Amino acid sequence: YWTRTKPMKHITVHIALDDQTPETGGLHFIPGSHRWSRNDQPLPITDASFGDMESIKKVLTDDELKQFKPVPSGLTKGHASFHHPLMVHGSYANKSENPRRACVVNYFVDGVYSDSNESLLNGVPIVNKVCHS
Repeated sequence: YWTRTKPMKHITVHIALDDQTPETGGLHFIPGSHRWSRNDQPLPITDASFGDMESIKKVLTDDELKQFKPVPSGLTKGHASFHHPLMVHGSYANKSENPRRACVVNYFVDGVYSDSNESLLNGVPIVNKVCHS
């Protein structure tokens, strides 16, 4: 959604349903990455399955690569984080026997609209582009 909404006035809430530890992979953020863009557009999606946190590195500049230092959220069960939709974030593999479940909610300000007629995810109905004059 962040690659296709206008204006950029929404926020993501990540609610941990289980403790997120280094062993479970947990949510990580790249501080300052919400300012990175390409031709005034969001960074491209580099892994359609969103399973590879490191895949974004292939489109980063040398300066951005130097800043790519994932910080673990350290969320515990029932706690939540709020982040900018352009903040590079993701999780690493769960190497434990414990689950790492979460609920993600995206809040949009009234007036945010789709700027694309393309499919976002397989099996999800298309939200058609809205024309604004």
